[in-house]
Amino acid sequence: MVVDRNSGNTSPLLWAGSFPVYASALIALVHVLTMVATALAMAARTEGLIQSFQFSSSAVLGGAVWQFGTYAFVHPPDLFFLLELYMLVVFGRQIEQLLGRNAFLGIYAVLLLLPPLALTGASFFGFSSFYSGSGALHFAVFVAFAALYPSAEILFGIQARWVALFLVAFSLLQALASGDRAGLGVLVLDCGAAFLMVRWLKGGGVLPEWRSMIPVRSAPKLHVVKRPEDEEDSSIDAILEKISRSGMSSLSVRERSKLERAREELLEKDRNR
Repeated sequence: MVVDRNSGNTSPLLWAGSFPVYASALIALVHVLTMVATALAMAARTEGLIQSFQFSSSAVLGGAVWQFGTYAFVHPPDLFFLLELYMLVVFGRQIEQLLGRNAFLGIYAVLLLLPPLALTGASFFGFSSFYSGSGALHFAVFVAFAALYPSAEILFGIQARWVALFLVAFSLLQALASGDRAGLGVLVLDCGAAFLMVRWLKGGGVLPEWRSMIPVRSAPKLHVVKRPEDEEDSSIDAILEKISRSGMSSLSVRERSKLERAREELLEKDRNR
């Protein structure tokens, strides 16, 4: 039985029995359904129908404005799609719980619309492009989580910030090697936008917790160096204190000679006055 028990913007959207259902899980369900629809369309050899939902800068300029949103829901069956859904459900829920459902949906909408807007703008400069799928979108959701919880240990004790940096770098190299300029641009846009948005929404500035990644050279420690005469004075004071407690007989040969030397220096100063 599905009921609405939502009492706040950070609480679950729905409850399926005792199981909390967040907005990120419902979005993931929509992606699963469209993946099934894409597979059926591919089996029916209706490539034209699939292409009408993929993003094409020339098609958008021709009036296919629905592609600004539908491109992300074209999913040929793929094992990596399961990893996408994991990132969306698990890390999206964490963002939703901290920032609130409205903020999460706003972030998701920006990450969805920003790439086609940028690619459409690039087409005016002669860079026509095609793009489909939600790989960069859902990877950016993980980057948003890493921006919120950079020290969270998520993989063999490795912090989220390092996992995010490694995956971003690997994905960029992969896009460069394949010559996928559209994919490269979408990845940079979505990941950069996700990082900046969640840091701004959290209200802690852009880089507060990530600064710990940068080694900061600490100020050199200052050591007080005693002058020889200071050391001599302190040792004489210790000898005099020892005499007052235990008498002259308690002094060692070295202490007696040091005391005698100090007495001669005082006498020499008195003669020179």
